[in-house]
Amino acid sequence: MASAALAVLTAAHWAFSLALVLVGLLASWLRSGRRVERSFGFFHPFTSDGGGGERVLWCAVREVQSLDPTVETVVYTGDDLSGVELARRAADRFGVVLPRPIAVVRLTTRDFTRPERYPAFTMLGQAFGSAVCTAEALSLYRPDVFFDTTGHAFGYPLARLAGCRVAAYVHYPAVSTDMIRRVRTRAEAFNNDARVARSALKSTAKLVYYNLFAMAYGLCGKCASVAVCNSSWTQKHVRALWGGNPPVVFPPCDVDALLAAPTARPESESKYVLSVGQFRPEKDHAMQLRAWAAMKRHVAGADGKKSFSEGREAREPPEKKMGKKEEIKNDPALSASLRVVGGCRGAADVNRLASLRSLAKELNVEDSVEFHVDVPFDKLRELLAGATAGLHTMVDEHFGICVVEYMAAGAIPVAHKSAGPAMDIVVPAFANDETFLNDHELNESEAVGFLASTEAEYAACMLRALRMDDAARDAAATRARARAARFGEARFAEGLRAALAGAMEEMDARDKRRKDLRDVVAKERIARTPSPRKGRGSPGGSPGGSPGLGFFSPRKRAARGADGGKSPLKPKRL
Repeated sequence: MASAALAVLTAAHWAFSLALVLVGLLASWLRSGRRVERSFGFFHPFTSDGGGGERVLWCAVREVQSLDPTVETVVYTGDDLSGVELARRAADRFGVVLPRPIAVVRLTTRDFTRPERYPAFTMLGQAFGSAVCTAEALSLYRPDVFFDTTGHAFGYPLARLAGCRVAAYVHYPAVSTDMIRRVRTRAEAFNNDARVARSALKSTAKLVYYNLFAMAYGLCGKCASVAVCNSSWTQKHVRALWGGNPPVVFPPCDVDALLAAPTARPESESKYVLSVGQFRPEKDHAMQLRAWAAMKRHVAGADGKKSFSEGREAREPPEKKMGKKEEIKNDPALSASLRVVGGCRGAADVNRLASLRSLAKELNVEDSVEFHVDVPFDKLRELLAGATAGLHTMVDEHFGICVVEYMAAGAIPVAHKSAGPAMDIVVPAFANDETFLNDHELNESEAVGFLASTEAEYAACMLRALRMDDAARDAAATRARARAARFGEARFAEGLRAALAGAMEEMDARDKRRKDLRDVVAKERIARTPSPRKGRGSPGGSPGGSPGLGFFSPRKRAARGADGGKSPLKPKRL
């Protein structure tokens, strides 16, 4: 027994020693490159996704450049674009103009962070990929501040080993207590497959995996010196996993330009509902199409086609039916369209878009659904300004920039009843009523939009938004705009500058210490190195001696002679 315990202790000792050696070698390799003083490195491997995260990146770069003109800014990206091209894209796509040029560090390992590379254990695979990508970034350029704007926390320990200060803008925790709760309750979701949810053994194994991953994620998150969260929901989870009390800095939304647009919508044009979001699985565009089809079926059914109340309508007198047909013909929901705007990050998103087009045909709504891919910023602003309502269906959306943009543009938001939209944005919301046949009055005097969670609720909310009269819609849009004003770029700049103040002060203090040290060293050198023009005595040399010879010893002065000639001694070999 004693020998077995000794063997275990010996193995643990050697394992720990090996781990220390590997960590030391890794730190040595990471610190082998030149560290660039007064520099910020923005880690954002995908700079062409066109989403809210990319807007945060460019606004953060702009604020850092404006905060200190002497700071060098670089962007770690896998896109084959120059700094000039990226700056032009930021201006064209988001209206963000950078004060100074940026440098680009090209990453070749960013594909390791793609979730589609890991069909199983996706979170673990992405964690490994993000660590590899971070290591490559730091080996190519080692900044003063490593600023992660994507949420790849598993690279933070490497940045600390490289001697960088880590700053993080957290959009979405890699694992959350809500995700763990869904696995525990065996609820089906896009990240909890039905086969796992239906199996007690698989659910238990996945629960253990999620809990261990959450512990590792929390330890990596603690390596961040500066952490800010984009919403109250994200803050709650980061506080639980990382500890501390990170501040909330709402993402920069382009509300100023959108608030300038008129609240009223053109009466001559058909109404439309707008959906803005990347073609990612968690955005759940399929639910949008199904809810839209349900609403269209209901509107058409009131004309005798698949009506929810065919029996009741059949018993009504013909003149009443004729009146209803006239009503239906003038129903704005009948001619309304759904316009889906989004960006594709890669082949998986392109395939997803193709499947959504097929689904629209399958649901017989292809004539009323339009897809707009990678539209420029001006076109997106034009679409927002004309929309009657804005649609959002992502569960646990960390914040929801698109929801804020809907509200700022005067479109009535119809968002998912969870996370950011429910906690921070659509507050307060209209009372939800999924019953199509109940046309109750929208008399809530403070509501700014709708919240829904099922297809029936979404269909009902869209129908109510489309059928609102102009006065009620304009009043709700005005309240929504007032709410959206708090999420502008000015508030983001103020919050981010306050969060980065400590890092900037530390850089200034370090530079001051180095300058003071250089001044002290320079003064010491001056004091220890005598001037060849002056002796140690009087300004003209030594008292009573020849000028220029006062700093020599008497023996050397005698050897050189009073006239300052050359010494007969041989000079030392240098």
